[in-house]
Amino acid sequence: MFRTFTKIKNGVRCFTSMSGSNIIYNKLKEHKVKDVFMFSGGSIMPLIDKFHNGDINYYINTHEQNCGHAATGYAKSSGNTGVVITTSGPGLTNTVTPILDANTDSTPLVVLSGQVKQEFIGTGAFQEAPATEITKPITKWSHCVTDINELPRIMDKAFHIANEGRKGAVHIDLPKCILTDTINFRPIDENYNNKLLPSRMYMDYSPYTIEDRKERGYQQLDTEEPLERCLEAIEKAEKPILYVGQGCIKAQKELIKLIDNTNIPITTTIHAKGIYDESNDLSLNWCGMHGSPAANYALQESDCIIGIGARFDDRTIGCPDKYAPIAKSKKSIINVNIESTQFNKTVDTDINIHLDSNNFLKYLNTKVNSNKLTNGWNSRIKELKKKHYFKYNGLENGNINAQMAINSINNYCNKRTNGNSIITTGVGNHQMMTYQFIDGDYPNKIFSSGSLGVMGAGLPYAVGAQIANPDKLVIDIDGDSSFMMTMSDMKTIVENKLPIKIAIMNDSKQMMVNIWEKLYFGGRHVATNNIRNPSFTDLAKSFGFTVFKCSRNDNLQQVTNQFLSSHGPALCEYIIEPEICLPLVGPGKALDEMILFDKYHNDEYDLENFIDPKYIPS
Repeated sequence: MFRTFTKIKNGVRCFTSMSGSNIIYNKLKEHKVKDVFMFSGGSIMPLIDKFHNGDINYYINTHEQNCGHAATGYAKSSGNTGVVITTSGPGLTNTVTPILDANTDSTPLVVLSGQVKQEFIGTGAFQEAPATEITKPITKWSHCVTDINELPRIMDKAFHIANEGRKGAVHIDLPKCILTDTINFRPIDENYNNKLLPSRMYMDYSPYTIEDRKERGYQQLDTEEPLERCLEAIEKAEKPILYVGQGCIKAQKELIKLIDNTNIPITTTIHAKGIYDESNDLSLNWCGMHGSPAANYALQESDCIIGIGARFDDRTIGCPDKYAPIAKSKKSIINVNIESTQFNKTVDTDINIHLDSNNFLKYLNTKVNSNKLTNGWNSRIKELKKKHYFKYNGLENGNINAQMAINSINNYCNKRTNGNSIITTGVGNHQMMTYQFIDGDYPNKIFSSGSLGVMGAGLPYAVGAQIANPDKLVIDIDGDSSFMMTMSDMKTIVENKLPIKIAIMNDSKQMMVNIWEKLYFGGRHVATNNIRNPSFTDLAKSFGFTVFKCSRNDNLQQVTNQFLSSHGPALCEYIIEPEICLPLVGPGKALDEMILFDKYHNDEYDLENFIDPKYIPS
């Protein structure tokens, strides 16, 4: 509880009071929040009103889902906490998808939702929803405020939890009466001007109890025994490989030092793409379902896999029972993660190290022998890279496909932006092809919805990324199906004069699933053909975009250059021919049982026998 203070003014004792809405607004300022994404409504209006002529920038997206994704894109590209403010009922339920997306992709997000007055909760009141009951399973913490005196501590705790350990989403539900109620407090000085004292000056402040920390898996190592076992496994290994996720990005310097000292090759998840320059001989690019064949083969041949800041998720390991048979037999699959709940989820890893990636790599760099690898494994890595790389068809009829269009964007970025570009994507073939054909020369170059795979995230991600990075070229590479889910946010882009570039790969299909229908469902195309797409250029023009269109290879690079160098928001519609994304690790298959580009196009697969009917893609 707050302590109540009085002050003397003109000989009279008086209280200073503050509303719940003011407490929240000032807590946002205290936590150095500069930008928020919001959509108004009855229950949240007392808080929204505080932004009128305030110090915090606010952006009004066209849908609450877009608010959440924009805040996620903001957080992904800046490292700062994304903040969403939305109203009760449908405002909150429309935000569920971005909440889960941020949480599964380890992105710090704080969502503040309005709620009906406490006396009406549970009565089926207008725009009421069981908000915290909905979000508890998909957040790090979800809480409905019932006492205004707790509000400062709850706001501090929300930001702390969102950023501690494995980052993620926090949801705070705010009944309208909490927002309008007031509390008394002691001002700091006579020139107070609505600045709130830190919560720890009002009450005992502890965002986590010891029990909380243990439950969330944030205790650090009690013994060095796992580290010693890890070091022994690496020193015995003849074919070690680093498997790195986004949890290692902040430890990039230590990671590069380890690779340079040991010559251990590296593969990554899509989120860690570029953490080690992919043009380097020891980089195998990213691995998994549509990842580098060289990386997939190397993982299967390795006798020691050192996973750092990665989840060993299904898209990167293929069939769990067939994953890394040699390393598994030698009990040398290592999993380093800041959150212990990530151990043994999909793969039974042999050495689990509950530690921050930077601390782990610092330890390893002081212990591991330099340049320990034999030329044999390095030679095999070079052989795999030379034989297996990302390929695409150059069309003889002069038309273009997605890979060609994306390659033209990559050419522009390499020559014109000098590492100063950010790319976002929707979900589908265009997403995987973007990761294949955009060079990974620095981390956090591409942002995409990974674990949840949210179609439509690309455009609002770009909104958030551009706001967080006003001096960078932000490009949303999108598919026609993904784009149509959130294209209303072109209004947000124009209203805020954001110079975002939207590149639409238009094949009039949900192409990835369309291919699955061909491969796994007898070619029965049920829900993947877009029979009547709009003219995306006419649509964008109506919003105020500069527009371009390209369908031919003879002017592809020229149009791309004009598009990406244009002033202000612009959209280019690439009319592309449908194309399969290869390689492909099919459901139920091991990483080295890929459908490869050359063999597929040379009709070397009897797909009916190659594909196990027991499995369907998910």
